[in-house]
Amino acid sequence: MNEFISWCKGRGYQFDGLEITCPPPGNCGNGIYATTGFRTGKAFITLPETDMINAALVVDLPVYRKKLAKIGGEKLKPMEILTMFFAFEDTEHSAWSPYLKVLPKEFNTPAFKGIDYDVNTLPLSIRKYWIDQKKEISEISEKLRRLFPELSHDKILWAWHVVNTRCIFVENEEHDNVDNSDGDTIAVIPYVDMLNHDPEKYQGLALHEKRNGRYVVQAKRQIQEGEQIFVCYGAHDNARLLVEYGFTLPHNLGAKVLIPQEMLLTLAKIAGIQVTREHEMVLEEVGLPSHLYATDEGPSWSLRTNIRVMLLEHWQMANGRWKKIIYSHDPIDDEVDEKIDEKLEIMLKELRNGVAEKAKKMPTDVKWMWEEQVKVCDVALQSFEKKEKLEEKEKLTEEYS
Repeated sequence: MNEFISWCKGRGYQFDGLEITCPPPGNCGNGIYATTGFRTGKAFITLPETDMINAALVVDLPVYRKKLAKIGGEKLKPMEILTMFFAFEDTEHSAWSPYLKVLPKEFNTPAFKGIDYDVNTLPLSIRKYWIDQKKEISEISEKLRRLFPELSHDKILWAWHVVNTRCIFVENEEHDNVDNSDGDTIAVIPYVDMLNHDPEKYQGLALHEKRNGRYVVQAKRQIQEGEQIFVCYGAHDNARLLVEYGFTLPHNLGAKVLIPQEMLLTLAKIAGIQVTREHEMVLEEVGLPSHLYATDEGPSWSLRTNIRVMLLEHWQMANGRWKKIIYSHDPIDDEVDEKIDEKLEIMLKELRNGVAEKAKKMPTDVKWMWEEQVKVCDVALQSFEKKEKLEEKEKLTEEYS
């Protein structure tokens, strides 16, 4: 680690008041800690933008310019280029050697460990991502091994994980020798990539300051001496964190239950709502998600709005009248609000019971994913109990006043 720190300083990185160490219990990789306090808005990590490892940087390096020329100038996509870079770089002789030496030798993701989930056993929140991840790894491995037979699948798998678990969103400039058809928004940034994830109490905001030619991480709030400094990788549930990064959080507010429209309509019918094709068309035009999130105190505005749509009568939907009702800033009529609550509670109980039944039937290695979704449903259902108690309290207060 000392060699890496010296290497960073020699390249113009600035990170005074920070240290890299392994947080307890010692099995979760390195983390960055503050050895002094930082005020809000203070940049505590800065480095030159020329050290952002992106596709443009790689294809302009002489060694990779030659490699790409030998394959007939076939353009690669950013993820393919970065994977190629980490697969080829020699740990001992690379200009990036001190950085390469501190990278993980293995990862705890299912893909790296060779676990192949049956997609039908996964919750909807992670199902598509798992399918897409498997496809991406397979296609990149096949392509790079076709172009560069000296690369093994295991080396490519490791390199892909380096990029996927450490890359940061950056709006890169287009490059003539890069296939930008899907955009170019990833870069691996040494030192910065050692900041761990906490979606609730993160203090760091990472920014590419193009005008100043540097990449910085600044404090979004005051940071106390001794704190581990976190950033937010995104509002991911634990299933997504495990599949993408190889870890989970004990109290993850990113937990969610996806409710696609087909499922929403089924639940509505169970709750006694008469859903017509006209309702379905309005729902499609409104286009609001019906998901449950652990961060919500109760069912979200968008979910409640979808229920409200399904309770509309024909005359309220005809000729686009529904728009004035749904998008009005006027308070919802108490009777309508109570009706929404009544139907939602029935629907969420049914959803909760369905998820719980699925959890019982699932293999041990994915059962916990479903159990987390049951907890999200429970939190949403508890909001109805809290609302009822609050209304009873307000009613008693009125009676005694």
